[in-house]
Amino acid sequence: MKWVSRRYATPRLAGYTCAVLLATILVAAAGASAPAYGQMSDEIRTNPAVDVRVSASTVSVQGPAASVFRGQIASVQLEDGNPAWIQSGIWVMRILQAGDESEPPRVQLVARFVMVMPDGNAMHSHSVYNFDVASSSVDEATSTHTFEGTATVTMRDGPVSGVPLTVTISNNAVMAMQIGPELIDSHFGTGPVYGVLSSASRELIERIDVGALHRNNTSSSEVRAEMVNYYANVSGYLVQPAEAEGKLPAVVVIHENRGLNDFVKGAAENLAKEGYVVLAADLYNGRVTDSQDEARMLSSEVRNNTGVALENLNAAVAYLAALDSVDGSRIASLGWCFGGGYSLQLALNADSPLAATVIYYGTPLVTDQQQLSSITWPVLGVFGSEDPAISVESVNQFKAALDANGTPNEIYVYEGVGHAFANPSNAGHAPEETADAWEKTLNFLGEHV
Repeated sequence: MKWVSRRYATPRLAGYTCAVLLATILVAAAGASAPAYGQMSDEIRTNPAVDVRVSASTVSVQGPAASVFRGQIASVQLEDGNPAWIQSGIWVMRILQAGDESEPPRVQLVARFVMVMPDGNAMHSHSVYNFDVASSSVDEATSTHTFEGTATVTMRDGPVSGVPLTVTISNNAVMAMQIGPELIDSHFGTGPVYGVLSSASRELIERIDVGALHRNNTSSSEVRAEMVNYYANVSGYLVQPAEAEGKLPAVVVIHENRGLNDFVKGAAENLAKEGYVVLAADLYNGRVTDSQDEARMLSSEVRNNTGVALENLNAAVAYLAALDSVDGSRIASLGWCFGGGYSLQLALNADSPLAATVIYYGTPLVTDQQQLSSITWPVLGVFGSEDPAISVESVNQFKAALDANGTPNEIYVYEGVGHAFANPSNAGHAPEETADAWEKTLNFLGEHV
């Protein structure tokens, strides 16, 4: 399980890890051979204190799905020619392929790293996200890909948006981020923060025409939405990219205890804009409420007839799989609260294997290892440390059971937030944590679906 700080939502490295990284980075800065980087990469990948897991698994690149590149940050910030700060962490970049030659590619970037002085003092963390690309270019002669735009950067006093950012990938091996220096008082110096690509990313970038990503932008903000009958007399909200071609990945979205409302439909539309065909299922058969008492009554009705609910959700999966626009082997489920619980129940009772399961503070949370053993695909879990409905202990048990079963998983607990923190209508809504969790969700889906 990975704890995410409420203030920065960034990784934390143990003292031992920083000592190892300090040694390896300084050696590398002095001209060390490639194995020093490899040893450092292994240390970051396997250390449980790192917030985001760096996977060496291969990445599927089919049709208009995203291409995902990732790696480690390993950099030394110099002042007057001497090492002033050690920078170490991870980065993930998701490039959405599309078709409008007049626009740059859509890029999602999440970078998280610590900075520490060479004597071990003043350790702190930063995140870089919300990358808005204004232009991009490729020098095919040197295999250099450049993306320019602005991003949000977490600083001591909170996130700073609109910070100039240039990301360069050189020779399929090195990533460089030029952050600022405007708006952040040259906090990262005047040179780039450097990183390396993981072995899987190097293989991926060599197998695809990354230059085409700069020439073609197949992702579109335009979506087609309609209500469709997918089970008995029940209708769901189907949303898909307006102009996408070929077979797309898909997601069954499952609403909270208030029904298939505008919040859920908006989330479905956002996923469709990322290149997914999305069916927001309806377990209330058209009923929607703002009353918590009525919401409890409606959710109780469903839980008292779980068999019918599972037939409903399996029908949603089958409906998507039958669409000409969907790759039936790439369907995931995602739900919040009551819907998060049913996202898990669908995984436990699926008529056919899913590609991935996403659970936002799902209740009830099953922790029995034997019950969970039927899930063989990746699971993403998002929780709050102050959730009265789901204890941190039960989240620990959930992750331990998945680990014992060998089920790939990413489990995050956001410190200081409670239940339903991702819903803007909730009094406990946490915008920064919500944005971070959504980035994690998109990266997870981009890798596994």
